Amino acid sequence: MNKVDLSDFYAETETSEARAYEHALDIEFIVHREMKRLGLSKSELANRMGISLQSLSKLLNSQPNMTLKTIAKFELALGIKIVPQVIVSYSKELPFLSSNYSVREQCTSPGILPAELSADCDVPFQSE
Repeated sequence: MNKVDLSDFYAETETSEARAYEHALDIEFIVHREMKRLGLSKSELANRMGISLQSLSKLLNSQPNMTLKTIAKFELALGIKIVPQVIVSYSKELPFLSSNYSVREQCTSPGILPAELSADCDVPFQSE
């Protein structure tokens, strides 16, 4: 059986819009996970953020144009810090592109996150 290398496909098809959408999905995942952990409703979170429930719903529906200020509001309202992470490129030809792993996928892929970040995942960190 022949192996198929998809790194070129990812490198050729990834756009800034697709990357922004993926980041928005990651933040949405984190927010929903923390809301569940804290037992917060959307109304309670919107109140903590000082925004309307309608605005919060719009933000949580994967809006890729979320501002840094909005992300900071989520952090403060949930008592968390969302930490950007650099992951080595999957394409040697285009070193500026990073891996296709998202926060959602990292929590299901053992060994992807460093020990201090894997604490939030159900999958234990495995060093090489």
